[in-house]
Amino acid sequence: MASRSVLRRVLAGAVVVVAAMTAALGGATAASAHDSLVSSSPAEGDTVSSLSEVRLDFSANLLGTDGGNIVIVVGPDGRHYESECAALAGPTLTLSVALGAPGDYSVEWRAVSSDGHPVSGVIPFAYTGQNVSTGAEASPCASAAGATEAAAEPASTGGMSGLTLGLLLGGGVVALVGVLLVVILRPRTRKG
Repeated sequence: MASRSVLRRVLAGAVVVVAAMTAALGGATAASAHDSLVSSSPAEGDTVSSLSEVRLDFSANLLGTDGGNIVIVVGPDGRHYESECAALAGPTLTLSVALGAPGDYSVEWRAVSSDGHPVSGVIPFAYTGQNVSTGAEASPCASAAGATEAAAEPASTGGMSGLTLGLLLGGGVVALVGVLLVVILRPRTRKG
């Protein structure tokens, strides 16, 4: 009879461990599902002879209609070639540009994912067209970019991210359930 009791406790412990691992891994997968860049014009590595607008298409509607999304175009001379700030429409960011001398350019972007986390990237491309603009030392959206960087800082939770806090709380609940199972399923001694 004692072997059945041991078997029950081992089985209960295994169930608790499997449940804890499933909860932890399932939560981590869902939390890391930020939106991603699906396509861009120009695409990475493209060579273009004319360009008046940059277009970035994402996998879901972005947040940050208050200037939280930043797109800049930097030329071979380090100057900025955006004509105005990026415009957001659902999952798409567009930016009017007037490029300068032919050479290597890059689109640098940061967007607020639908889950509230910032995502970013750089898209290099080459320009072979005519000089349309002399560019600017700084982005016309520099003040919005500074405000966005400050807003993008995570809220302080004692140094823990939301995922870490959630996993700790979930682990605590799983441990409590495990202790209760052991107490409930432990063999009872008879008083004689």
